[in-house]
Formats: sequence, structure tokens, C-alpha cells
Amino acid sequence: MYKRQPLAALRAFEALARLGKVNLAALELHVTHSAVSHQIRALEEYLGLALVMRNKRTLMLTDEGRVYAYQIRQGLGEIAGITEKLMAKTRHPQLTASVLPSYAMHWLLPRLHDFRAAHPELHLRLESSMEFASFEQGPLDCAIRFGHGQWPDVHCETLMGDSLLVVAARDFNHGVLPDTAQAVLEQPLLHASESWPIWLGAAGIEGQRPQAPLEFTDSTLMLEAVRLGHGVALTRRSIAHALIQRGELVRLTDIEPAHTSRYYIVWPAGSKPSAQLTLLHTWLKGQVTTYQESL
Repeated sequence: MYKRQPLAALRAFEALARLGKVNLAALELHVTHSAVSHQIRALEEYLGLALVMRNKRTLMLTDEGRVYAYQIRQGLGEIAGITEKLMAKTRHPQLTASVLPSYAMHWLLPRLHDFRAAHPELHLRLESSMEFASFEQGPLDCAIRFGHGQWPDVHCETLMGDSLLVVAARDFNHGVLPDTAQAVLEQPLLHASESWPIWLGAAGIEGQRPQAPLEFTDSTLMLEAVRLGHGVALTRRSIAHALIQRGELVRLTDIEPAHTSRYYIVWPAGSKPSAQLTLLHTWLKGQVTTYQESL
């Protein structure tokens, strides 16, 4: 038959092992000296082994008692941590969002001061990943994804579209910058994930296959390489706009077709957005409107 574990006795034994004296354990636990002694004996009876060696003056832990005390301390610490996290959620509303690194770095973070100033009570946790974060593998409330909005098991709301443009550093090639599509293709090209055929089609020179001697898996790294003068690159307006505005990059040619993918905010299908998610979604829509009006 299952016997319920004596949790009070576990706390009493851990306190005794840590403090070394029954009276100190009793003082910490706000119980009597005899109550602590009784709980220790009850725990030993429950386990069927001695945890403490007793003589007239001192109490010493047995070998099993020392190991058990350490394990109890670890377990109680873990329980305390879990409890603190749950209490923190009630004191400070939390929201966890997954965002593409390039979008987070170049579009979201520069605007995030406004959101934090408007909602100082909200604890926001941003996860940055090139992969689509799974809502089944962790405490994730929402994600900002880039694609066609046809992912299973999530609810999608469009945030914004994007466009494609070619950029270079202002002093690239000693300041002699290409100003036609054909001249662009004659430069050292850097590549991340964007599709050249869309841009080439808009330029009226379909059929060419640009070769990029330097490739990246992350658009943020590619843009830094462009800024450092390694070459020219095709990129998304959303992540290059601030760099262009600051004069760190320049747009080459006025060719800027719409991207076939869009940004979406997504959350688990069938779940109602939390108040915190609604706040973020509403704020994002306002920021998108302001950004698009500035283009």
C-alpha cells in the first residue's frame, strides 16, 4: 500500500542536517525541540534506516543521512525555484516571443523602447532563432515568422509585407558604385537567403544566375559584411532601412520589387490570445503603420 511521504519531516531533517542542532532547526521551523525529534524518528521509521547517530551530547548524520540530506536540499531548492517563477507570473505579467534574428536586430529592437515605456509592468522575453520555434517544446506565447502564412496548427495574422533591394557600403569600390542592374551583377556578390530571380525579373534581365563567392546563413551577418565593404547584396527593405537611413548603406538602383513572403505574428491555433499578446500585437500594428508611412 502506498504511504504518503512525510513532507514536514523532510524539512525538519534538512534543517537539522544543515544547522547541526535540533534546537536551531526547531527555531528556524517555528516548532518545538520535541517536534523536530519526533519528525526525524518518523522519517527514519518511514525509510526503514537510521539517518542520525545519537549520543547524549551530539547528533551526527549517518552516511545514508548525509547523502539523503543533500538530495532533499536539492529537491527543496528546485521546488522553491518553481514556486518563485509561478509567483513572479502573478506579480509581473510575462510574454515570450520568438523572432527571426535579422528582424529582431534591425526592425524590432530599435522600436522596442516605446513598447517597454508604455507597458513597464510586462516582462517580455525574446527568443531569437533561424528555425520556426515550436509551441509544443517550451513556454512560447507567439512568434513572428516570415513566409507565406500557411503553417499548420497556428493562427496567423499578417503584420507587414517587404521588398527587395540591392545595397552596398557608401565607400565600396572607393565610392564608385554601380547604378544599373547589369553593373550590380559585375560586383562581388554576397548572399544569404533572398531570391535573385525576383529582383532580376523586375530589372528585366531574367535568366542570369548570379554567383556569390561569399554566402551567409544569417542576413544580419551578411549586412555587416556589406557594411565592411566585402561586396554588394540583395536584401529585404525591412532589415536594411535603418542602415540606409543612417548612411551606413546605400541602395543601388531604384529597382525594388515586392517580396513574395510577408511577416506574420502567429500563436497556437485554438487558443485565445492573452492580454499581453494583444498588447504586443496592437503595438506592432501601430509601428508597422508608422514605418510604412515613412517609406
